[in-house]
Amino acid sequence: MRFNKKRVLLFSIIFLLIAISIFVFLFKSSKTEKYKLEKKKMVYSVYASGYIDSADSVVIKPEISGYIEKIMVKEGQEVKKGQLLAVISNDTVRENLKDIAAQLASVKEKLAPDSDFKKELKHNIEIKKAILENVEKNFNRRKTLYEEELISKEKFDEIKREYEVAKRDYERQINIYNDSIKSLNYQLESLKAKKQALKAELDKYFIKSPIDGKILRKFINVGDYVNNIQQNSFLFSVGNEKNLETVLLVDEEYISMVKEGMKVYITVDSYPKEVFEGKIKLFEKQSDRTTRTVKVKADVNYGKPVFFGLTVEANIIIKEVEGVFIPESAYKNGYVEILEGQKVKRVKVDISPERYNGYLHVIEGLKEGQEVVIK
Repeated sequence: MRFNKKRVLLFSIIFLLIAISIFVFLFKSSKTEKYKLEKKKMVYSVYASGYIDSADSVVIKPEISGYIEKIMVKEGQEVKKGQLLAVISNDTVRENLKDIAAQLASVKEKLAPDSDFKKELKHNIEIKKAILENVEKNFNRRKTLYEEELISKEKFDEIKREYEVAKRDYERQINIYNDSIKSLNYQLESLKAKKQALKAELDKYFIKSPIDGKILRKFINVGDYVNNIQQNSFLFSVGNEKNLETVLLVDEEYISMVKEGMKVYITVDSYPKEVFEGKIKLFEKQSDRTTRTVKVKADVNYGKPVFFGLTVEANIIIKEVEGVFIPESAYKNGYVEILEGQKVKRVKVDISPERYNGYLHVIEGLKEGQEVVIK
């Protein structure tokens, strides 16, 4: 009787283990996800964020540093080319101009025909001339006497020396006059050039619009300090809201893939349920070292009101591919598992390196209709 009870207990344990195994197998089978292969058309795209800009917009940057003294316009205001937009404090330049003006007036006064400066120089010449004429008369008289041997050579040499000194003094005084006038004329031209340069410098403190358009954005307020050395020092953005373009910021690692004419799909927060189509028309040849992005411009037909500065998101279509695709979770180190009836079989596959929104393009190893296991 005891033996029979042991047999019954043994069979019960075996039966329980079999039941558990069947349950585990069935449970695992029910949890195994599968994906049936079929041909699909997928796109490989590059994401980029960006904004809507004016195609003819100009960002005005300061050419000098200083404090904003006045602002004459506000955002949204229409302006004309050459119109004054703002003034940067320029007291130092104005003082320098006053000094130059005073120096110019002094030089011009000296160069005037009847100036005291010229009169004095001419008077000194007349004095030296009178001395020379008087000495010259004595020289000529003694020369005659010397030739007639009526005076000694020493007496003649003495008057000759006086004559030569008087002649040199007269010529020197003429040179002083000529050099003084020449120096004044040089100062005059130099001061005029300095005045012109200061006026050009002063003009930089008066910020003017380079084009006809609208103030799209004002970056400054009265009292702000602007620095012409800083790369991101902006004053105004001027452009035309009717001539808008879409600017996309593409990461450096993807920019080599982007070409002119590629299709791009744009979304705007203002129209969350719509996708706008456009084409890449231009991209800059320089990267922004701070953001490590390259500006790419696109032509987009929005067909609805959009505004300058709106943020956009884009997918640039690099290529469209048709074929068999598998979920990324099904691929493990060059292999996938496929279902053949109730069996799972491991199959080697070749895939392309691109990712298509969570899917991989199978180049070789699988065919349409097969079922792959997703883990």
